[in-house]
Amino acid sequence: LILSGTKLSANICAPFAGDSTPQQFLDVETNRDSVFFNKNEQEAFRSCFKDPEKIKKIEKTAYKSFNKWRRIEAMLTLSYLDNKNAPAIFEISLQSKDDDIRYFSVIALGEMKSDSSARILVDLIRKDGFSRRKIVSVLESFPPEVTASYTIPLLKDNRPDVRFWALKLLSRLDPGKYLSVISMLVKDPSDEVRSAACECLGNTGKTGAAEALYSSLKDDSWVVRSAAVKALSNLLGNACLPKVTKLIKDNSLSVIYSVKEAMVAHIEAAIPYIERIMETDDKMAKIMCVEALEEAKRRPGK
Repeated sequence: LILSGTKLSANICAPFAGDSTPQQFLDVETNRDSVFFNKNEQEAFRSCFKDPEKIKKIEKTAYKSFNKWRRIEAMLTLSYLDNKNAPAIFEISLQSKDDDIRYFSVIALGEMKSDSSARILVDLIRKDGFSRRKIVSVLESFPPEVTASYTIPLLKDNRPDVRFWALKLLSRLDPGKYLSVISMLVKDPSDEVRSAACECLGNTGKTGAAEALYSSLKDDSWVVRSAAVKALSNLLGNACLPKVTKLIKDNSLSVIYSVKEAMVAHIEAAIPYIERIMETDDKMAKIMCVEALEEAKRRPGK
């Protein structure tokens, strides 16, 4: 039918609409079971599958079914069909006591990539009982401007873990647009939040973020200093070395290793700094410089 260019009609779709199941729909839509359907075939099947009576039954199954796997299939089917009632159904399924139901509710919302599904998923970052790492990984594929609009308010949440994951998410979106609000969080009471803010600033691509990162090189927490070194290396490239190499004598091994990684990443520009360090009496700093030279030599293109 597709190859012939025949226009789909109610009569042609009748067998599909009447007999096909959510399981078969997902087989076609996701090409599972090692059968390949091209995009045109998937669109044709999806068009025929959108029978109002069938969709009503699927919504009912997704809302409440004693067979959780049938419920999950129904939920995923609604997400692939971009069903308008799906977000409200998924908000209810997210309250289930069953881990699988909650997990696939997140997956289904992630498939939709709509404004309403972004709002629901971002709001889950506030709640315990959900994998925030998974939610962030799902949301990073959404349109950045949609997700960021719901994420920014979380940066003022009174719980540090919420602020931390909000920054993790923002770091994967378009953080350059929110430079001022992110820069403020390098002074956050939580060292984990300050560290996440450094990582986020390093991904902005804005050299104006450097000043906040320079101040973080003097932070009391080694976690923050280490994050600031990595962020400056990512943000400024060779230009980070005058400030960053000064921490080669830091009292934290993690910070020292971060400095070494920065030198390896920009080894040619780091040579003058390495030469000066090799003339000092600091044994650990010398060892790091030698390791940096050895590691850079092993890396392709160095």
